[in-house]
Amino acid sequence: MTGLTDIEEQPLAFTATAARPAAVPDAVRDTYVGADRYGFVAAPDGAPLRFGIWQARSSPRGSILLLTGRGEFIDKYAGEVIGELLARGFAVYACDWRGQGLSARPLEDRQKGHIDRYETYLGDLQAFLTGVVAPEAPRPIVALTHSMGGHILLRHLSENADSTPVAAGILGAPMTGLRREAIITTILTLLPPVVAVEERYFYGSAPFRMIGREFTGNKVTHDERRYRFTEAWFAADSRLALGGPTVGWLRQTLRSIWALGAPGYLERVRVPLLLLSAGQDLLVDSTTHIAVEGRLPDCRHLVYANARHELMMELDAIRARFFADCDAFLAREAP
Repeated sequence: MTGLTDIEEQPLAFTATAARPAAVPDAVRDTYVGADRYGFVAAPDGAPLRFGIWQARSSPRGSILLLTGRGEFIDKYAGEVIGELLARGFAVYACDWRGQGLSARPLEDRQKGHIDRYETYLGDLQAFLTGVVAPEAPRPIVALTHSMGGHILLRHLSENADSTPVAAGILGAPMTGLRREAIITTILTLLPPVVAVEERYFYGSAPFRMIGREFTGNKVTHDERRYRFTEAWFAADSRLALGGPTVGWLRQTLRSIWALGAPGYLERVRVPLLLLSAGQDLLVDSTTHIAVEGRLPDCRHLVYANARHELMMELDAIRARFFADCDAFLAREAP
């Protein structure tokens, strides 16, 4: 960590060298595993999307497609999680979502978390799958997701049921509903859907700042060391920094959540899924997971009563149970 109180934004250059993190924080150095290959793949509109590939360390039993949540970046998972997946015999493929990490950002203010519509995310995922993952990833390909990543995976699986290379999926705290959704919806109805408004920070959101990040009262984890990973990475490589969501991001998120609720939509998903809920989730409405499980043709649902939103960044005891449940699922889907 540095003594920074604010993040100084730096422009991105979309070269293979620029896809690598500028530095590795001391907080994760002992367990960090850098990718064997970094690069950029072009989205359907030409926007560069940054990815990393970790080759299996022995004869591969398959591949993990790692899909992160809003505001995250693949390096955060390279601190611990990716090493744990490699130890299980998997190759790992991960990509930064548009608007975060080292992928292209749509607004001049790079700190704003923004998207024009979720179909853009879906096109970006398809570009990564088609251009990078499907041609080379050892089979089977199993998706491991967090929050928004799980939401986008569900939409992909529904809309590409006959063509997806993904054979199974693990949904960690999937974003199938938001806490305080009714309040957010009410606020959005008062805001006109014009560009000048859509690109503003939503109420209560702001650029990321190093100061004021108290662990007490945080909404994502009970583990302070892992809670500090994000700010440690932002200090090590300020290009990764991201603040809160825009009005437009939240409006499009609710529209996409409502798309999941359309009759017959989730019922089209054909692959086996493991849905894992955080019992103390303060961001995602985990009660929606019950209905989602009932609509998915092949889904097992487990609840971690004492966990907050970021299951893979939780206390050791919670993570141990999380990975034990994942191992049991993977033993069936990627033996």
